[in-house]
Amino acid sequence: MKTSNIVAKISRKSPSWTDLHVKPTELRLDPTLTCGQAFRWKLTGTGEYTCALWGYVIDLKQTPTSIHYRVLGQLPTAHIDVADALRDYFQLHISFDKLCDSWAQTDADFTRLRQTHMGVRTLRQPVVETLLVFIASSNNNIKRISMLANRLSEHYGQAIETEKGVFHTFPSLNQLNSDPQIAETLTRLGFGYRAKYYASTVRSLCTEHSDPEQFLLGLRTASLSEARTQLLKLSGVGPKVADCVCLMALDKTDAVPVDTHIWQVAQRRYVSRILDSKQGPEMLKLLSADHQTKAIELARQLKSTKAPSTRTYQVAQQLFVHLFGKYAGWAQGLLFS
Repeated sequence: MKTSNIVAKISRKSPSWTDLHVKPTELRLDPTLTCGQAFRWKLTGTGEYTCALWGYVIDLKQTPTSIHYRVLGQLPTAHIDVADALRDYFQLHISFDKLCDSWAQTDADFTRLRQTHMGVRTLRQPVVETLLVFIASSNNNIKRISMLANRLSEHYGQAIETEKGVFHTFPSLNQLNSDPQIAETLTRLGFGYRAKYYASTVRSLCTEHSDPEQFLLGLRTASLSEARTQLLKLSGVGPKVADCVCLMALDKTDAVPVDTHIWQVAQRRYVSRILDSKQGPEMLKLLSADHQTKAIELARQLKSTKAPSTRTYQVAQQLFVHLFGKYAGWAQGLLFS
């Protein structure tokens, strides 16, 4: 079943660019859109990225002083304020500079990182897309995840024709659920063993909830613990995938996804320094006494383990939270990049 033969066309007149008025120190497109958060933005020109979001094909351009956007096409049903949607998507109400100032008080290296990895923000993405794309992320690389996300969109989404080619919307859960042979379809599209995860997750969400997308969006107001619990009930969702969805779609800024890379960062950058008699007191000096004690306890637990496990995954998460507070997930994102 292929639904993407529905094509919305645009006029021949090229649309003009609108300035989002955001400094490069707060947002740079290249590292933010290619670091493993979003997987459907395409490089379509010098400093230009294009994607179908919210029923629009949106073109973004990095300039030396700001970010500009324009709409290349849209579905007839698309009716939102694109500028507001982009500000929300990039979470521009949060100051990246101020966060770096705060993190640098604990880890002075963030002063350097804010320059070498300037403007790498954590996105606030559509929840259905984030969930389904990150199910494909386990034991996978960015190139292949992007390929699978695009295949899913091209097969089930709606196509919008633009001056830069045809772009496809990401399908809704109900669109996916309307395919009675979804597992077979996804197997044919190259999803391999993950096809059954998708079929199970789509079926359970659509069966158990009259509006499955609203159910997922409702997790934005739930606690981090409750959101994780609900996500972990879904097929193909483990702790790291659940935390990625919590951080990048559900407003849980203290969710810290821990993969092998971040595990190594925790061990190399923080465990040894916290337990060092000279570096430890300097790193922890601004924390409360309780947080200092807890950070040292967590570091000792991590030092005694050689590889991540279910228990030590949680220990590593808590260490980041004690060091970097409410926006520990954002700090992790900068370190990951």
